[in-house]
Amino acid sequence: MNREKGSALITIILVVFVLTMVGIAGVLFMTMEDRLSGNDKLQQAALYASEDGLRQAESLVSDAASNSSTALNQMLSPTTTNPSLVPPGGGYTAVPLVLNGTSYYNVAVPQPSGVPGQATYSLYVRNNEDDPPPATATKDTDQKINIIAVGTVSDPSGKGITKILEEQMFLGGAGGGERLMKGANLGGTGAAGIK
Repeated sequence: MNREKGSALITIILVVFVLTMVGIAGVLFMTMEDRLSGNDKLQQAALYASEDGLRQAESLVSDAASNSSTALNQMLSPTTTNPSLVPPGGGYTAVPLVLNGTSYYNVAVPQPSGVPGQATYSLYVRNNEDDPPPATATKDTDQKINIIAVGTVSDPSGKGITKILEEQMFLGGAGGGERLMKGANLGGTGAAGIK
């Protein structure tokens, strides 16, 4: 009889141990899911900040080019203390977008609900590599310019996520020089005249 009580006690202890391990594993899994969900929200917020910046840059560059024939070359040679950007994939170094003395660097973007921290975008321009001679990094000859938006989100702990979007605008000829995305689906990047 003592043997039966001892084996029942061991069985109960093993069952409690297994149930405790399952509970701990469940808590760890839930914690990991919360962290992954938070990272997804930060990445989406960074992408949305980049998209917002890209739409703003399209409008600004188009307006400036339609008001001045030398605007593109002026954009490619700004006077600013903000750092330039070497985009992934090579090509000319991008310079911060400066128009009428305003630099579009670390522009705050409203955060969607549930996303902690601050989102910003910075806008850059660079000449396209396919621009025929005598084009250079600071001299445009084909009315095409690449715009780059860098969206960044920093959470309260200081962890940051960055998303970079680049597109080429053709500002001359048929279909060029218009604000093609105004009033369009802000989630998309494709439109006539924009690569």
